[in-house]
Amino acid sequence: MEICPARIAPELTEKAQQYAKLAHNALHCRGYSRTDMILSGNDLYLLETNTIPGMTPASLFPQAAAQAGIGFSQLLDRLIELALEK
Repeated sequence: MEICPARIAPELTEKAQQYAKLAHNALHCRGYSRTDMILSGNDLYLLETNTIPGMTPASLFPQAAAQAGIGFSQLLDRLIELALEK
């Protein structure tokens, strides 16, 4: 069972977001990706970066977008815009 958003301290949330961005850029991803991590104490461990995460309304990526105030259709529109930018 996933919990979105994660129930962690704001500092850890920021650290996780920074790690995800670093992984995305290091792997030369375009548009979007989802990086899975494990938290042990205050240490974050990256498991994988998924370049094609699930894209149903119940998938993790759309759930995270919803928590950021981005609806599913708005998310899809934005992903299409990003794809057309390059």
